[in-house]
Amino acid sequence: MQMSITPEEHQDMAGQTFHGNSTEGDFQAALADAINNASAVLAANIADGRIAWRLCEISGRSGGIVGERTMTVAIEAQLN
Repeated sequence: MQMSITPEEHQDMAGQTFHGNSTEGDFQAALADAINNASAVLAANIADGRIAWRLCEISGRSGGIVGERTMTVAIEAQLN
């Protein structure tokens, strides 16, 4: 028995990349921002939507005259 999937289902299975930021250099805040961004897109209009995610990248900037402390995380997420 062969099953076919729609392009939308394939995209959900492959995962999408989402970013989150913190201007205080707070990893937890940047991760929470990325997860919230993923949930807003993937689980929009789903009453009990749940996503699965994995951490892909962490980057940041620090220093300078203004004492910059930005952090960005990237996650790959899919509807679960």
